[in-house]
Amino acid sequence: MKPRIGVVGCGKVARYHFEGLKKAGAKIVHISDKDHEAAVKYVSEFGCWFSSDYRDLLADPAVTAVSVLTNTKSHHDICLAALEAGKDVICEKTMTDNANEAEELTRIAIKSDQLFFTGYVKRFFPVVRKAKEILPTLGRLFSAHVRTYQPWGNYYERRETATLVRVLESYGGAMVKYAASHMIDLTLYLLGRPDSVFGLVDFVSGSGFDRSVTALLEYGDGLVVNLEAAAHPIKRIGYGHDAWEEYIQINGVNGRLEMHLPRWDHPETKGALLVHYDNAHDSPTEQQFDPLNPFDVEMQYFCECLENRHQGYPDAVDGFNVDLLIEALMESAKRRTPLKLDWCGIDEE
Repeated sequence: MKPRIGVVGCGKVARYHFEGLKKAGAKIVHISDKDHEAAVKYVSEFGCWFSSDYRDLLADPAVTAVSVLTNTKSHHDICLAALEAGKDVICEKTMTDNANEAEELTRIAIKSDQLFFTGYVKRFFPVVRKAKEILPTLGRLFSAHVRTYQPWGNYYERRETATLVRVLESYGGAMVKYAASHMIDLTLYLLGRPDSVFGLVDFVSGSGFDRSVTALLEYGDGLVVNLEAAAHPIKRIGYGHDAWEEYIQINGVNGRLEMHLPRWDHPETKGALLVHYDNAHDSPTEQQFDPLNPFDVEMQYFCECLENRHQGYPDAVDGFNVDLLIEALMESAKRRTPLKLDWCGIDEE
C-alpha cells in the first residue's frame, strides 16, 4: 500500500521534502505547523488537512507515515509519539538533541513494528554509493580527511546575536550539529564506528555557538580520521569556487578516494566529483556526476521502502550513531582529552 504521509513542520528544509515527495508520487494527507502562514501554501498545493497541533495529525487514521521536519529539540517527543501511534517515521537530521534521547528512541524504534528513517540526505548523492563500492579496493586504510567549510560569514570578528540564538534554538548547536552531522554520518557509513574521539571546538565568545571544530576519530586498526567543520567568510574556495568546501579523502595502501560534494541547497548547479587513484596500476581516474537533487532520490527511496515494508537506511541506529558521536566529541572538547566511545550495546546491522 502506498504510504499516506503527514508532515510536521514547514520550515526551511520542508521545501526540499515536499518537492521530493511530490516527484515520488507520495500522497500527503495532513500537514501540521504552529505557524499557519508557513504551512498554508503546502496545504493549498496538496489539498490536505491542516492542524496547528501535531497530536491531531498523529490521531488522524488517514496518516500512515509521519515526516518530522521541526527543530531538533522537538524530534524525540514527536517521533516517540508517532511510533506509539503506530505510524512509520521519517525524521530529519539530527535525529535527537542528545545521546540519551537517541538511545531511547532507537531502542523503541527497533522493538516496534514501524519503519524509521533518519534524513541524512547526502548519502543519496550517487558519488557516495560509488565510493562505498570502490572502497574495499583501497586495502588497509591508514588515514582519512573529512571537511565541511560553509560560507556562513565572519563569526570570528563579529557577533550577530539574533542569528546565534536562532541557530541554537533550531538545531541545538551550530557547526557540529547543523553542518558536520552530515559528514559524520558519511564517515560512519563509509568507515564504520570509531573507537575513540578527541575534539577541539571554538565558540563565539560568551555563547554556545560553535563556529569551528576539529576532531580526531581513532579506529582500532590504526586508521585515524581528521574531521573539520567551520563557518567562514572566504568567497571563492572549494570545488565549485562558490565558497562551499566539502570533501572526504580516504587513503589506503592500494590507493586513494576523494569525494567533492556540491552545496546541499543548490545541488543542481554542479555535480559531485569522485577521484580514484589506483596504486597498483598507477592510474588516477576522475568521474564527474550529473547534477541532481539528492532530496528527490532520498524521498523516492523512502517512499519505496514504506510501500514495500522494507527497513532501509539511514535508520534509527544511524541517527543514534551520529548523535552519540556528536555528544562525545563535545564532551571531549570540554574535558580536553580523548574519550573512548561506548555504543550502548546497540548493534549495527
